[in-house]
Amino acid sequence: MEDHLILTINVHPTDSLENANPAATPQYPYNHYPPYSRQYLRNLLERLCDVSGGDLAGRLPSLTEPALYALAAAVTLNDGFILGIRRDALAAPLRDELRWRACRAMGTDPTGPTRRGRLVQMVGTFTTLTVAGVSESQRQKLVGTCPFCGSTEFQLILSSVHWRCFTCGHDGGLLEFAERLLETRFPFAS
Repeated sequence: MEDHLILTINVHPTDSLENANPAATPQYPYNHYPPYSRQYLRNLLERLCDVSGGDLAGRLPSLTEPALYALAAAVTLNDGFILGIRRDALAAPLRDELRWRACRAMGTDPTGPTRRGRLVQMVGTFTTLTVAGVSESQRQKLVGTCPFCGSTEFQLILSSVHWRCFTCGHDGGLLEFAERLLETRFPFAS
């Protein structure tokens, strides 16, 4: 019964909206994938902790991929709302599960609209993204402050579903962003 509860936890991106009006933010390119709110992440983490009975790391394989990315965002926010579970003890198993899922999903469309939307959602949780300009090529780039080094040389390229900071030199896709968050907040040996 508990496994069924974990699998049915709703992590649909629009659940993170708190009375937000997507039309009020026309510069945001993926209205169906808004950034996670802190309250949404707190609620998700509380529910996962309740359902898992304190063994959240052991329950990671039963979570969906979107739930894993939402959990990575929740765990890395520096709010102290982990509810009795050591965040550093969860970071390595969460990273390993995300890597395993990414390897398993290599045949899926890595640059499709869902993957693109999830990357915008994840990055948008940690920095404010704006469209780079008005030309067609500039509209394919979002710019913001790097969540890792604080530089304004951070870009998210929509066409290739890829992010890059030209100051700290880090880049990658959705998996690399989640891994970098986990590594930055909770350093562990590779």
